[in-house]
Amino acid sequence: MICDQGLKPGDALPSQRELVTLLQASRPSVREGVSMLEMLGIIRVEGRRGLFVANGDGQRPIDFWPFHKGYDLREVYQFRIGFEPDALALAFSRLTSDALQRLRHHAEALMIAARQGNAVVAAEQDTAFHDVIFEYCGNRIFLDIRSHLSKAMKDSQWVPMVIIERVGDTAREHLAIVDALEAGNCADACAALRDHIHAAALRCDLHLT
Repeated sequence: MICDQGLKPGDALPSQRELVTLLQASRPSVREGVSMLEMLGIIRVEGRRGLFVANGDGQRPIDFWPFHKGYDLREVYQFRIGFEPDALALAFSRLTSDALQRLRHHAEALMIAARQGNAVVAAEQDTAFHDVIFEYCGNRIFLDIRSHLSKAMKDSQWVPMVIIERVGDTAREHLAIVDALEAGNCADACAALRDHIHAAALRCDLHLT
């Protein structure tokens, strides 16, 4: 709608209730879509006033962090940098050729989205990439923890994409993980995933120790 109608920063958008009808979508789906667009700096939500096209110029990714359940962005990255490589190590021996193909597909699609400047598709492909890792980790406790923290974890993946020019870096980091997995090197793959999370934090001006 924003692209097709040439809407500008400050222009009003339909309310979430109106979007449910217009898109013939469920309320949770609309809320998720609105949350993604807000996190990517494409729209802003103003209390009772409604939805508006955002102007993200001059704002940092961390400015869009909504402090889920009191967690700040640094805490989420500190958690992810230990948690996700462990999940990948568990998944390593379970990854089938189809799973590796899916990971490469998502990483390459992310690169294409970065070149096109499409933050929404980039966010979708980024999420799908990380989903595959947990799909194959085979540990129900890991899955339960991720499910409990899914909103905070996904938003921490998306918020660096406010700087669309840096999304290509994310894609290259994903490809490095896939390269190591395809080479059969678990240690290098886990190290590449840690490097990716560390770099994502840096894109948000956060230096992890």
